[in-house]
Amino acid sequence: MSDVISVKNVTKWYIQKKVTKQNGKTSKKQTIKAVDGVTFSLQKGETLGVIGESGCGKSTLGKLLIALEDPTTGDILINGTSTKELIKKDRLAFRRMVQMIFQNPFDTFDPRYTIYKVFMSALELHNIGKDKEEREKIIVDTLEKGGLVPAADYLARYPHELSGGQLQRISILRSMLLNPLFLVADEPVSMLDVSIRADIINMLQELTTKKDTTLVFISHDIATTRYISQKVAVMYLGRIVEMGLTDEVLHNPQHPYTKVLISNCASLDPLEKREIIHIEGEPPTPINNGPGCYFAPRCYKACERCFKEYPEFTDLGNGHIASCFNLMDKKE
Repeated sequence: MSDVISVKNVTKWYIQKKVTKQNGKTSKKQTIKAVDGVTFSLQKGETLGVIGESGCGKSTLGKLLIALEDPTTGDILINGTSTKELIKKDRLAFRRMVQMIFQNPFDTFDPRYTIYKVFMSALELHNIGKDKEEREKIIVDTLEKGGLVPAADYLARYPHELSGGQLQRISILRSMLLNPLFLVADEPVSMLDVSIRADIINMLQELTTKKDTTLVFISHDIATTRYISQKVAVMYLGRIVEMGLTDEVLHNPQHPYTKVLISNCASLDPLEKREIIHIEGEPPTPINNGPGCYFAPRCYKACERCFKEYPEFTDLGNGHIASCFNLMDKKE
């Protein structure tokens, strides 16, 4: 089976401009490595969960995947064709291929548009439905299948007249209305009440499974990621440090950072007794990192070599990879 999306050594670096400080001195330009050499591929219908602390580059990666940001280096392919070529050939067709669900549903829609207009404008723009009557039927069917019943109660409302949960449902339904090949969901339930998060996740999973849509699910919630994802990638300061099948990575973590994340989250098994791994300090800023492993300054297993060079990935079998010198030494 061919890959729906292939990410090939993608970076996104920002140049921080010179800043004049209070003492009159000017700081040097600095490079912020928001995404730093990310590579992975997904087949049709697969779901990849991307986890990590705030500031690790998850959201920037999501924007790169749907071309809201351009990579500094590297390339992203959809069905074997570069996104740059697809956009150059037909930007509107590309926008139908890829969609994104954002963290805050209230920032997603034009506040001047009713829900009717939100859907109708998308259908008209992408020429879905032969006439107004058919498009109205599509809108009603879509809302009611998404649990917003009766649809007539929602069509004339504006975004601010709906709850966060209702609006995020509408955001998901509008994205899936276009039958995208590939969908990015960036922390889609983190701003919602805990009581409705499961319903939204179930709806997202049901729609993507039914339409065989490839999904990248970005989250800091490991339990939710485990529930929805077949694969998981762990990010730290712009780099993937461990990746593989979800149960394999979460039940048998190999990178020290993955172990720290899992030890500090709510247990996946309520009967499990787990020792919390404590590390010092907050994540550093992604400015001029290296030359060693980015996690080394906080790592409880760091050795001298970790501060001098960045470790390559070690293949642990069954698609499970991690970049740590401790693993390389065991292999040798």
